[in-house]
Amino acid sequence: MSTSQPSQIAPAITTAPPTATTTVPPTGLASTAGTSTTTATGSSTTMTTEELIKAMEDLRLQVSELKYDKEKLAKLEISYDKSKMTMAEKTREVKALENKVKALEKDLSLDKPLGEIRGIMWANISESISNIWKSI
Repeated sequence: MSTSQPSQIAPAITTAPPTATTTVPPTGLASTAGTSTTTATGSSTTMTTEELIKAMEDLRLQVSELKYDKEKLAKLEISYDKSKMTMAEKTREVKALENKVKALEKDLSLDKPLGEIRGIMWANISESISNIWKSI
């Protein structure tokens, strides 16, 4: 039975470093490092590698967050540019409508119809005068 136990311990040691990349196993390794000097030197090297791996993962997360933020900023800039263009279009439309309203107000004012009525009245008056003079 003693030969089967060391073979079970060896796989546990080899499987510990892959799980050591998570946050839970390093505490377990630290507790085993205090019990044996040979595992302490091995675990300190593993801890340095683990710290480097964690630092790389943190950097990867930061890079992915930075990419996401850049994409979000680009989308916001595009929507801002679109809103600026929309505002410019709306401003042009408002100015065109204001000009149209002014033109319609001029048409609705009584100046033009009164001018036409005066023209018709003077035409009728002059025609009636000319008819009177013809009869005299």
